[in-house]
Amino acid sequence: MTANARTRRIPRASRLILAVAAFLSLSLAAASSVVVGVDAEATTLDPRHATDVSSAQVTHLVYANLIEWDANLNIIPVLATSIENPDDRTYVFHLRDDVYFHDGVKLTSADVKYTYDTLRDPDFGARNIGFYRDIVSIDTPDDYTVVITLEQPNSPFIYYLNVGIVPKHYAEEYGSDHIAQNPIGTGAFVFEEWRTGEFIQLSANPDYFGGEPSISEVRIRPIPDPITRTIELETDGVQVIDVVDDLDVERLEMDPAIDVMRQPGTGFDYIAMHNQRPPFDDVRVRQAIAYLVPRQDIVESLLYGVGLVAYTPIIPQSWAHEPDVERFEFDVERARALLVEAGHADGFDMVLEVSSAPRRQMAEVLQQEFAKVGINATIREREWGALYADMLDGLVDVFISGWRAQTDPDRGLYRQFHSDNWIPAGANRQQYENERVNELLDEARTITDFEVRRELYSEAQKIIVEEASYVYIFYPETVAAKSPRLQNFEYDGYFYFRDLRAATLD
Repeated sequence: MTANARTRRIPRASRLILAVAAFLSLSLAAASSVVVGVDAEATTLDPRHATDVSSAQVTHLVYANLIEWDANLNIIPVLATSIENPDDRTYVFHLRDDVYFHDGVKLTSADVKYTYDTLRDPDFGARNIGFYRDIVSIDTPDDYTVVITLEQPNSPFIYYLNVGIVPKHYAEEYGSDHIAQNPIGTGAFVFEEWRTGEFIQLSANPDYFGGEPSISEVRIRPIPDPITRTIELETDGVQVIDVVDDLDVERLEMDPAIDVMRQPGTGFDYIAMHNQRPPFDDVRVRQAIAYLVPRQDIVESLLYGVGLVAYTPIIPQSWAHEPDVERFEFDVERARALLVEAGHADGFDMVLEVSSAPRRQMAEVLQQEFAKVGINATIREREWGALYADMLDGLVDVFISGWRAQTDPDRGLYRQFHSDNWIPAGANRQQYENERVNELLDEARTITDFEVRRELYSEAQKIIVEEASYVYIFYPETVAAKSPRLQNFEYDGYFYFRDLRAATLD
């Protein structure tokens, strides 16, 4: 591969033009207005369907959840004032009685029940339906009490209750498609406008139960180009960006006018291949692809060291991470031999789909390596929303993407690799299936003993990695940046701008 493949500089005049454009585009009226620059536009503002980071960034501002968790995974009640767990299958939530939706209607237990009833209804089509399959019943003995009963113990279940609660009256009248573009929640910010490709505009909720935010307006702007995104931050066109280009991290860290926020990553980037379609239905072909990924070169030359080589779907800082898996170290000859065994001695043609310039650069590196064994990879770069929609519908054979917020190992394994979660019902987009993996993941959910769960997840990881359901590339470091004027804001590493609720602008 070519060293320093991502090095790029634009002429001084062009940078000046971009800077001037950034200043001219700054049209916020209030001094306490914040503009957020994100790398991709949201795809939906219905929190029940918001399974991508870009959408969740917005929904976590517009809606409030039953619970959240902190950096140490401690559960924090939000709409709930307290949580009781009388036995290992029952959760009792006592709700606040001072919460109102943005249309003035008071939140009650009926809204909570409705939200989770739709999430577990197959006809609704929630991508994370697998999280809620163990629910036997949701009862509401009064307006401010919710009792959820499970079929069996489920250790990670409570972490899946961080979904924004939707208003039953509004959802039943207008439906999910309308909510996706016109959300009403109980969160700190009220939805005002969505101009596709330009911005999503929010305003402070004066009746927010947590206290009216100091920030009066939030404008979320999709800025896919990393150079433009950084320039907008440097010229105060935006006050915070959610993804800093790896090439700019060191430079921005030396700039006193920029605060760089770094966190260990909570996910991984990977190549997915449709496990049920030829030639990728042959494990030897998938393994050959795995041997052709120069992970270390990618981390050093494309990421400038801002990340770690990845070999497994469980992040290194997790208690369930298994380091002793098949590594698939870069080996062209081993890849060629596997292709010969699989009947593809002359290689084959494929389309490799991506949604951003950094991932296109990664795809270009892979394209060169694939060509060494006769694999002709055509790179197709598309806007994230369009690619994501086709991924969810199973219309993409090979793509580069990433998972974030992989907290409990169940979240990092169950929805991506259990065959019950094949799309469209879940997030197993590559349609991987292994009965032993299903058994391990099912059992691990019902056990509270960490040591036993670790053993189960260890075996599952070894199988999943060996069968190359995904080809893991790297664990990215989470790097965001902001203006020092934006205060009381600490990026939580989970890609949600929740701290804007308490932030101030100097």
